[in-house]
Amino acid sequence: QKVLSAFGGNYAQADYSVFLIQARPKQGQSLEEVKEILLAEVENLKKGNFDEAILKAIVNNYKLSQLEYLEGSYGRTDSFVTCFINEVPWERFINQVENISKITKEDVVAYANQYFGNNYAVINKIQKKDPNELKIAKPAITPIFMNRDTSSAFLREIQASAVSPIEPVFVDFQKDMSILKAKSDIPVLYKQNTTNDIFTLIYSFDRGNNEDKYLGTATQYLDYLGTSKMTPEQIKTAFYGLACQYSVYASAEKTQIVVSGLGENMKEAVALVESLIADAQANSAALQGLKADMLKRRQNNKLNQNANFSQLRAYNVYGPKSPATNVLSNNEIKSLKDQDLLDRIHSLNSFEHEVLYYGPMSQEEIVATINEVHNTPATLTPIVKNESFKEREITKNEVIIAPYDAKQIYLAGYSNRGEVYNAENAPIIALYNSYFGGGMNAIVFQEMREARGLAYSAGAALSSPSKQGKTYNYNMFIATQNDKMIDALEAFDEIINQMPQSQNAFDIAKESLLANIRTTRVVKSDVLSRYIRMRELGLDYDINRDIFEKVQGYTMEDIVNFQQEWVKGRTYSIAILGDAKDLDLNSLKKYGTIKKVSTAEIFGY
Repeated sequence: QKVLSAFGGNYAQADYSVFLIQARPKQGQSLEEVKEILLAEVENLKKGNFDEAILKAIVNNYKLSQLEYLEGSYGRTDSFVTCFINEVPWERFINQVENISKITKEDVVAYANQYFGNNYAVINKIQKKDPNELKIAKPAITPIFMNRDTSSAFLREIQASAVSPIEPVFVDFQKDMSILKAKSDIPVLYKQNTTNDIFTLIYSFDRGNNEDKYLGTATQYLDYLGTSKMTPEQIKTAFYGLACQYSVYASAEKTQIVVSGLGENMKEAVALVESLIADAQANSAALQGLKADMLKRRQNNKLNQNANFSQLRAYNVYGPKSPATNVLSNNEIKSLKDQDLLDRIHSLNSFEHEVLYYGPMSQEEIVATINEVHNTPATLTPIVKNESFKEREITKNEVIIAPYDAKQIYLAGYSNRGEVYNAENAPIIALYNSYFGGGMNAIVFQEMREARGLAYSAGAALSSPSKQGKTYNYNMFIATQNDKMIDALEAFDEIINQMPQSQNAFDIAKESLLANIRTTRVVKSDVLSRYIRMRELGLDYDINRDIFEKVQGYTMEDIVNFQQEWVKGRTYSIAILGDAKDLDLNSLKKYGTIKKVSTAEIFGY
């Protein structure tokens, strides 16, 4: 808590490498003070003011990071590329853990003293107006002709080549995972890791900030706490030594306790987390710092364009009362007491939940371990969901403007007609989104950015609900210059309602979607995630099976009919983040009644 946040790290490049340290100041702290705090840590390194025992822990954590990185195909292929670029022999790369284990404290101190001198640059980000800002007149833009239905000889040659298609493999929940039972009737979703010694154990509660808006703060506070037997520093050091980590966090709808790392140390790591949750001790000084940091982060968020846009989009979907504004007020933060948060921490495990496990243990071993180390009452407390936050149905066109001083606006269009989820719609929606809004080859991107030069970024899609009983909504997004806003809206209105038709673009979109399903493999811990996603939609199988089978028979006519039924003529609530004085409000009126909201309204504080 010396600064609001900080990190340090090495950026290794083929020519010159960079060691970067960055931090954000606390309330009332100058950037010069932050610089001195960071440089003091560099001096500690140069003087050897650290426990040599941490070197062994570093080796274990490096081993863990390598196992995690090389577990996926991207990590493996990227490692080949990196070794090639940096001219690192493959033998040296695969022996890195062994090589690092030979490094001594004296080696680290000598290295730090050799390279960490006054040879650094300081970059400060300062919030102020540039007095030398210049304005440039908007240039005329000539739309380009989109030759979607023509192709080069080279492309036709590739397309004509005979390739045996890769057959899709769909996850089979009956075969690819197991559902076990632990004490207190706790379901255990189980998938064995047969690749390496990495594990992930998750306690997942269907209860989040929607049900108790203090939960998110309680889980943040836990990070600063120790037990009656261990200080916070000792707990952090113990986890680092085990090459394991834990996190406890609350989202709007869920709270999760996650423990992961080297499987050989799992039991000890989980027992440590259990002791912290059951025996967390008050730390009043840390709580005061946490409260000050929370208030400072809130100030910073209000200066951040992406944070403002995220809050505005939530306002657009839910209205003034939403999961995004269901937060503690500033006064509630200031009046927080230790016990307010400790009570919530100590009772976490008493609520109904399920356990997700991916790791090397057998089914019998994981159930026995959970039964031994997991602290729960015999009967868990049922969870009562808060269903008061409902996505709005949009019955008339409207425009919502929130202030942000920038030369680029962010605009989100939202439309909801109240249609509830139906799995039969999944295939045609997937193909429509692939054709119209899915990536650089899609109609939206080509028309808005490439052909007309009206947006830095643009997208549109019919979004399916995340849960059974929730509703579909249509979303569009534009990031563009303030003076191009009306032109961009007019173009968007045209292509959404009068969708351009291209057989060639349709064929590409269809083949792209099918190829993605053919080559995607749901494996390892992703099997558990996919199972939960399908379960929340009321399904007991992978919906990709339906999509793959039905999309093959669709034609351009099916997409046109879908667009006519589901997309054309919808009503929208258009949310704009920008400076109202730079916007053409008169032209905006034709898109609906204009409503201005304040920064405080969209953030809820």
